[in-house]
Amino acid sequence: MKRILIPLCLVVGSHMASGQRSYQFDAPNRLFVEGKELFSLKNYSGCIDKLEAYKQHSTDADLIQEADYMLVYSAYEQGRPNAALLLKDYLDVYPASRHADEVNFLIGSAHFGLGEYQKAIFWFNESNIDMLSPEQQEAYCFRLAYSLLQTGDMEKARGYFARIEQIGTKYREASTYYVAYIDYATGKYNNALVEFTRLKDLPDYKERSLYYITQIYFIQNKYEKVISEGKELLASYPDSENNSEVYRIMGNAYYHLGNEDQAINMLSEYVSSTDSPLRGDLYILGVCYYNKGNYSSAVNALGRTVRENDALSQNAYLYLGQSYLKLKDKNNARMAFEAAATSSFDKQVKEAAMYNYALLIHETAFTGFGESVTIFEDFLNDFPNSKYADKVNDYLVEVYLTTKNYQAALNSIDKIKHPSTKILEAKQDILFQLGTQAFTNMELDKAVDLFSRAISLGAYNLESRNDAYFWRGESYYRQGEYNKAISDYRTYLNNTRQRNTDMYALAHYNLGYSYFKLKEYGEALNRFRQYVNLESNQQTPAYADAYNRIGDCLFHNRQFAMAEENYTRAAQLQPSAGDYSVYQKGFLLGLQKDYKGKISVMDRLIREFPESQYVDDALFEKGRSYVLLDNNQAAAASFEQLMRDFPQSSLARKAGVQLGLIYFNDNQPEKAADAYKSVISNYPGSEEAKVALQDLKSVYIELNDINSFAAYANSLGGNVRFEVSEQDSLTYLAAEKLFMRGDNEGARRSLTNYLQTFPQGAFSSNANFYLASIAFAKKDLEEAKRLFSLVLESGDTKFREESWARKAEIEYLDKDYAAAMESFKHLQAVAENPENKEAAKLGLMRCAELTGQPQEALLAANDLLKEPKLSPEIMSEARYVRAKAYISLKQENKALADLKEISKDTRTIHGAEAKYLLAQLYYDNKDDKNAETVLMNFIENGTPHQYWLARGFILLADIYIRQGDDFQARQYLTSLQNNYKGDDEIAAMIEDRLGKLKK
Repeated sequence: MKRILIPLCLVVGSHMASGQRSYQFDAPNRLFVEGKELFSLKNYSGCIDKLEAYKQHSTDADLIQEADYMLVYSAYEQGRPNAALLLKDYLDVYPASRHADEVNFLIGSAHFGLGEYQKAIFWFNESNIDMLSPEQQEAYCFRLAYSLLQTGDMEKARGYFARIEQIGTKYREASTYYVAYIDYATGKYNNALVEFTRLKDLPDYKERSLYYITQIYFIQNKYEKVISEGKELLASYPDSENNSEVYRIMGNAYYHLGNEDQAINMLSEYVSSTDSPLRGDLYILGVCYYNKGNYSSAVNALGRTVRENDALSQNAYLYLGQSYLKLKDKNNARMAFEAAATSSFDKQVKEAAMYNYALLIHETAFTGFGESVTIFEDFLNDFPNSKYADKVNDYLVEVYLTTKNYQAALNSIDKIKHPSTKILEAKQDILFQLGTQAFTNMELDKAVDLFSRAISLGAYNLESRNDAYFWRGESYYRQGEYNKAISDYRTYLNNTRQRNTDMYALAHYNLGYSYFKLKEYGEALNRFRQYVNLESNQQTPAYADAYNRIGDCLFHNRQFAMAEENYTRAAQLQPSAGDYSVYQKGFLLGLQKDYKGKISVMDRLIREFPESQYVDDALFEKGRSYVLLDNNQAAAASFEQLMRDFPQSSLARKAGVQLGLIYFNDNQPEKAADAYKSVISNYPGSEEAKVALQDLKSVYIELNDINSFAAYANSLGGNVRFEVSEQDSLTYLAAEKLFMRGDNEGARRSLTNYLQTFPQGAFSSNANFYLASIAFAKKDLEEAKRLFSLVLESGDTKFREESWARKAEIEYLDKDYAAAMESFKHLQAVAENPENKEAAKLGLMRCAELTGQPQEALLAANDLLKEPKLSPEIMSEARYVRAKAYISLKQENKALADLKEISKDTRTIHGAEAKYLLAQLYYDNKDDKNAETVLMNFIENGTPHQYWLARGFILLADIYIRQGDDFQARQYLTSLQNNYKGDDEIAAMIEDRLGKLKK
C-alpha cells in the first residue's frame, strides 16, 4: 500500500493539511460515502479531499482500493500531468482490480491527449472494450482509430472509424470525416467524394470537405467541377490556410481548359502566397506568360523552375530560350538553349534546343570555348536524319570561315578526309589567324610555321595568303632574318590588290628597315620615300621615323644637305622625340666644317632633351668641335662634363684620352698625366686604357721622369698590358679569323689553345668572350655564363655590355630571377646600344614582377614605357605589369587606365587577363554594371586564352549571385562546366558555387 500512497499523497497533500484535525473525529465510513457521492457528481476536487482523509483513518483494504481507484480517476479527469503515472501505479498495486480495463483505457487516453499515439495504442489494446461503458467504448474506438491513423495504419483506423460511423453518437460526424479522408489518402476517390459531399453541409466540416472535393475533381481531371467547387471554397472561406493550394489547382484547371488568362491569375496568387512554389506550377505559369506574349514574366517564372536536372527543367529551358529571343537577349537565350541541349530526357526537345543553340552561336559569332565549331558537329552526330541537317551542314562551312576559335576549327577541319574548296578556303584563313595570334604573343617560330602553312595551301583564299606573306615577313624581321623578310614583303606588295591600305604603306616602311639593317641604303631610301608618300596619317610615330631613316640613308650617301632637310622634317613632325634628328643635324654641320653651328645644335639637344640617350654623344661631339676651333678650355669643360655625368659611357673613355691630349698640348703635363691615369684606373683592359698608358709614357718622358712611369706601370699588375708579344698576337688573330668566318668549332679549338698558351695574354678577354658566344649559340648556357663572367671580371670594357646582356639572359632563362635582376641593372648602367637598353629595362621589369616586388616592377615599367620605339607587344606587357603592380600596392584606381588599354586586344595573354582584372576591380568596388559590361564584351569577342575567359564566366556568376539572380548565375556556371576543358581549379570553383546555389 505504501507504493500508491506516496505518489497519491504528493498529488493531493495540499488538500489534507487544513482538514486533518477535524477529520479525526469523523467516522471513516462516512468520509468514504461522501467522497464516493462527490465522485459520482464529478466533483473531483471535493472527492479527493474526502477520500484522502478517509484513507488516513481506515484499515478496510477493499474500500481503500476503491478509494484509490476514484483518486487516480479524479486525477485523470482533472488533467494532471502525472495522471498516466498514477494510473499505472494503481495497476501495479492492484493488478487484479475490477477496474483494470477502465484504467488501461484511461492510461491510453492520457497518452492520446499528449499526442503519444504509439503508447496510446498499446494501452488501448490492454483494455477489453466490452468491459467499458457505451460512452467509453465510443471514445475508445475513436481514440484508437485516430492513433492508428497518426501512426500510418490507415486500414485498421478506417475500420474503427466506420464502426463509430454506424453506431456512434458523439464522434459520428468526425468519424465520417476521417473515413472520407482515409479513402482520399488511399486513392478511393469516389468513396471519399460521397462522404465529403455528405459532410459539406455541416458547418464544422464544410471548409475541409470542399477542399478535398476540389482536390478529388482535380485528380479526376474534372476541371469544370474543380473551378466550381474552388470558387465556392474561396468565396466562403477567403482566409483559409488552404487557399494557396486551391489557387494552385484552379490555375492548373484553367490551364487545362485553355483559359490561360485565368490560369495566370490563379497561379500568380498561388506563387505569391508561398515561399516554395512547386516547379511544375511555375513551369505552367511561365508557359502561359509566354503564350500571352509576356516574355519578361515568363523568364521570371521559368527561371525558378530549373533547379533540378530533369525533363521539366529541359522543357523549361527550351521556353526560356524562346522567351529570351523574343526579348532580344541572345546571350541568355544561347545559354538556355545550351542547357536544354545538354539534357537527354526528351529527344525532341534536345533536337530543337540544340539547333537553336547552334544558330545563336553562329549568329552572335560566340566563340567561348570552341562551341561555334563543335556544336554543329555534335548536332550532325546526334541527329543525322534531322530535318535541320542540311542547314546545319551549310552553317558548318560558314562557321569555319567566321569562327574566332581558330584552333578548334583547325582541329575539326583536319579530321575531314576530303575537304571541299570552301573548307580549304576556310582552313587557309584559319591558319593565317592562328599565325597572327602567335605573332601577337611573340611566338615567332610558331607564327612563321603557321603563315608558311597558310601560304603553302595555294590560292584558295588570296587575301589570307597575301596577308600571310606580310606577317611572315614581319616575323622574319623580328628574328633578324632580313633577306627572308625582304622576300616576303616584296611578294606581298606584288600580289596584294589592296593598295590603299595602311598595311600596304607599312609594308614599304618595313621593307625599308630590312634594307637599312643590311646597309643597302639606296633600296632602303627608295622604300622609305614610298612609305611617306603612301601614309595618310602623318601623326603616326612611324611617319616621323621614316624621315629620320631617309636622312640616315642620304647621310650614308654623303648627301648632307638633303639629309639635314629630312632630319628637320622629322623633328617638326614629332618634336617630343626629335632628339635623334637634332643630333644628326649637328653632326652633319660638323662634317661640313660648321663647328660653331654644330656646337649650337648640340647645346640645343642637351637643353631641350636632357634625358636623351644622345646627350653623352652631344657632349663628346661638342668637345671635339671646340678642339677643332682651338678652344681647348671649352673642349676640356665638355669632356670633363661627359666623364662626370656619364662615367659608364664608352665615350667617357675616349673623352678622358682627349682630355689628356689637350692638357699635354697646352703644356700642362701634370694634368695630362692625371687624365690618362683616370682612364687607366677607371677603364682597365679597354683599348683607351692602352692608348692612355702609351700616351702617359710620353708625358713622363717629357717630364724626364721615366722612373716614375716605370713604378706606375709596375703597380698596375696584369690589368693593363703595354707590350704584346708577336706570338701572342699572331696566335690570337688566327683564332679570331676562324670565329669571324663562322667556323665555330675551329674557333673554339684555336681560342682554347690560345688561352692555354697565354693564360694572361693580351687578348684573353676577347678570347673568353668569343668562346662564351660559341657556347651560347650551342645552348651550353652554364659554360657560356661562366665565360661571360670571366670577361666581366677581367675589367675589359670592350665586351662588357654584351657580356652583361648575355649573362642576364642566361640567368633569366634559368629562372634565377634575383641574379638576373642584378645583371640587368648592370646592363642598364653600361648599355649604349638602344636594343640592350630596352632589354635591360624589360628584364628588370619582368624579374621584379616574378620575384614579387611590385614597387620595383612599377618603377621599371614606367622607365620602360619612356622608350620611344617600343613594339606594341612590349608596350602592352609593360602596361600590364604596371597595372598589376598598382593592384598589389592597393592603388587600384591607377591601374584602370592601363587595364582598359591592354584589354582591347584579348588575343594576347596580357590582354585576356587584363579584361578579367578590369571586371574584377569593378566588382570589388560594387560596380556590377560596369563589371558585367566588361565581361559581356569579353565573352562576345572571345580569346584563345580560355582560362581567363573561364574566370570571367565565374565572376559573371558571382555578380548575378550578389544581385539575387540565381538563374543566370546557374546558367553561366553550367555552360562553363559543359564546355571548359582545362585541368585546373576552375572545376572546383564551379562546383563550389553550384553547391551554394542549391541550398
